[in-house]
Amino acid sequence: MAKSLISNEELKEVRDNLLKSNNKVTAWMIRDKINMSKNVHLDESTIRGRFCEMKEPLGGIGRNGGQRGWIVDNLNGNKVKLKNKPVVMKPTVTPVKKHDIINELQSLVPKDDMFKTYIERPIDNRLAVHYDSGHHPLTSGKQGTGKTTAHHYYAFKRKLPIFEMTCNKEFELRKQFGGKTIVNQNIIFEENLLAKIVQGPGVVLFDEINYVTNENSVEFHGMLVQRELYIKDADKIYKLHPECKIGFAQNPKSAKYLGSNVKPSNFLGRCSYLTFPDFSKQEITEALVKRFPKVHGDMLRKFAEFYFAVCDKIERSKLPIDISIRQLNAMVELWKAGLPLNEAIEDGLSGMCDAASQPDAKQSFMVVAHAIWTDTSQKHNRT
Repeated sequence: MAKSLISNEELKEVRDNLLKSNNKVTAWMIRDKINMSKNVHLDESTIRGRFCEMKEPLGGIGRNGGQRGWIVDNLNGNKVKLKNKPVVMKPTVTPVKKHDIINELQSLVPKDDMFKTYIERPIDNRLAVHYDSGHHPLTSGKQGTGKTTAHHYYAFKRKLPIFEMTCNKEFELRKQFGGKTIVNQNIIFEENLLAKIVQGPGVVLFDEINYVTNENSVEFHGMLVQRELYIKDADKIYKLHPECKIGFAQNPKSAKYLGSNVKPSNFLGRCSYLTFPDFSKQEITEALVKRFPKVHGDMLRKFAEFYFAVCDKIERSKLPIDISIRQLNAMVELWKAGLPLNEAIEDGLSGMCDAASQPDAKQSFMVVAHAIWTDTSQKHNRT
C-alpha cells in the first residue's frame, strides 16, 4: 500500500539530491522522484505549498545566477552545500495607494470584519505581485483552497472596490455593461455596475471563468490586451482605468467538475497563473481559533482532525464531492448554536453525501466522527 504522508525533511532531502545533478529543480521533478523512490503520490501544487509552508525554496537558479543553496568548487567541479542559508529575494509589492472611489462603489470596498479570521499565506503575497505588476491572474484550485477569497483579500488590503461576477454557459461580456431602455419615450443605454467599476480604480473578478464558452471568451481578448472594449448598444468604447484590475478564478476540470470548458490558448496567453494549494492542518486550526476564540482549543483541534480525516476519505474513495473550510465553519457554528454534535456534523457536512447521492459515504463520515469523539450525541462544553 502506498504511503499517505512524506515528512518535510524527506521532501528537502529529495530536493537536495536533485540539486546535485540539476541546475534547476521544479515541483514536477520532485513529484516524479518521490512517486518512484518513496511510493508517495503528491501533486505539484501540494509540493509547492509544502515548501512555502517551510519557507524553503524548491531550488534552482537564483537571481544572482547561482544555484540556491549550492556553490561549485572551481578546482574539481564538485557541488558543495552552503553552510549559511541562501539569500531569499523578497518580491517587491507596490505600496498601498489612496484611491478616489465614487460614492456608488464605496459599498463594494471589503470591510475589516470580513477578514478578522483570514489566514494570510505566501500565495496571497504572490497574487498581490501579479495584480500590482499589471497582470491578469487566473487562480485555480479545488473548492476551499481560497482561490476566490484571495482576490477579495487583495481588494481589502488595497482599499479597492471589488465586483465579482459568476460566469455561466450563457455569459456574454458585452451584455454585462448594460442595455437599452426607454426613459421619457427616449431609447437610452443604461450602464450596469460593471461599466462603472472598470472606469475607476477597482478589482473585477470573473469567477468560474471556464464555464464561459470558448466562442464567448474572445470578447475578453481586447479588454485584456488593449484594455478597452467597444459596446455597440452604447456606441461607446469603454477604456479601463489604469488602476482597474481584472482577475479570474476557476476549478480545474476534473471528475467533479465536468461541465466546465478548458480555456483556449489565445485566452490563456493573456493571463498569469496561480495554483492554490490546500490549507495545512496548522492553518485550518489557526483559522478556527481566530474565528471561535471562546471555544476550547481541544475541541477545535478535534474539528480540524475530523475535517482532514474526511478529506482523506473523499480522496481515497474517489467521491464526487469536495469539502471546504466553509463546511467546517458551518459544523462549528451549528454546534456552538446548540445542536448536538452528531446533528451539527450531519447538517454542516455529512448531509452533502445525501445531496450528491452518496448515502453510504455519509455513514462512513459518522464512523470517523465516532472515532474522534467517543459520544457524538453528548453536549460537549461549547466554551
